[in-house]
Amino acid sequence: MNQKANSDVVILGGGVVGCATAYYLSKLGVKCTIVERDTVAGHASGFALGGLSPLGGAGIPDPLGPLSLESFRMHTELGVALREETGVDTEFQLHTAVNVAYTEEEAAAMRSRLPWQRAQKGFRVDWKEGADILAIEPRLAPGALGGIVTQYVGLLDPYKLALAFLQGAESRGCSMRHGVVQGLIFQGDRVAGVQTSGGTIRCERVVVAMGAWSKDASAWLGCEMPVEPLKGQILRLRVKGPPLLYVSWGHSYAVSKPDDLVWVGTTEELVGFYEAPTKEAQGRMIASALEALPYLLDAEVVLQTACLRPVTPDGLPILGKAPGKEGVVVATGGGRKGIHFSPIMGRIAADLVFQGSTAYDISALAPGRPMAQATVGAGLADPFRF
Repeated sequence: MNQKANSDVVILGGGVVGCATAYYLSKLGVKCTIVERDTVAGHASGFALGGLSPLGGAGIPDPLGPLSLESFRMHTELGVALREETGVDTEFQLHTAVNVAYTEEEAAAMRSRLPWQRAQKGFRVDWKEGADILAIEPRLAPGALGGIVTQYVGLLDPYKLALAFLQGAESRGCSMRHGVVQGLIFQGDRVAGVQTSGGTIRCERVVVAMGAWSKDASAWLGCEMPVEPLKGQILRLRVKGPPLLYVSWGHSYAVSKPDDLVWVGTTEELVGFYEAPTKEAQGRMIASALEALPYLLDAEVVLQTACLRPVTPDGLPILGKAPGKEGVVVATGGGRKGIHFSPIMGRIAADLVFQGSTAYDISALAPGRPMAQATVGAGLADPFRF
């Protein structure tokens, strides 16, 4: 049956960016519909750690620094606002972050970023020698050359964040439809609808927020969307002892969350859309964790999860109007920091839909831009770079 429906805006994808876009559009009084193939935040968004920091990661400080700082500010307000609006507690908390250097290369990389990090208002960022790092977290293995201590970064439950965005949007008239997007309908170069496995939805605007599946939109838009899934796996461990600060080293991290478990991660795997957790990854994560935090030897593995983070060749999001297609906005490719960037990406997408422009500088993030290939593991020793 080919059912037809109508909506002002159709958002393709029910991950955290799609739900954030719906939230900000609904606050502007725009009637929107989210099309999701299975469940809200059912892939990358719902299984991420939920680490938030504007001071590290690909594209920071340039060109993403201002957007990163603004998104963190938005998170600090949303923790309260979304709970009051929806009753959903996103578990937003501020944390001290300890980023440990065990090699000279890591130490040099950390120190090189200190001048910019220290210049940002609202944060305290200090280099500490190895003995001082151990005084802060005595359970760390000896041998650290030093590290960066940041006060403060954020941590939340990413599934609850997406759910709160969605419920806030639904309370203002947004709806979600389940189905697979099969294509866009155009009248000339202007979008006029979305074809899904459940029928046609007529609309005047479309937001492409399909995460790791965004490449599917390339054929519909006549513009390459070079987004690939980067698999990341996380362990949740039960272990005795006081809560663990957010501790990171190399490409790994560990932190206690409100579920009283220590979350350990993460991997970076280019394995297509294979989402299942693997024993091989579990072994690698445990080995890395024990090298840095030997006390975890007595920990019990409670759960192992995996997610598919949408990454682009240059490591930057794709955010802006689709070239040559009226009424289409793209908001995808948040990669390792998609949860962190979700409020600002949703807000900017809503601005572009509602008024055709945004006050934020997104010139470096334009759909269709040339992209130089970045290293998958880029961002060595950056806190919260995932």
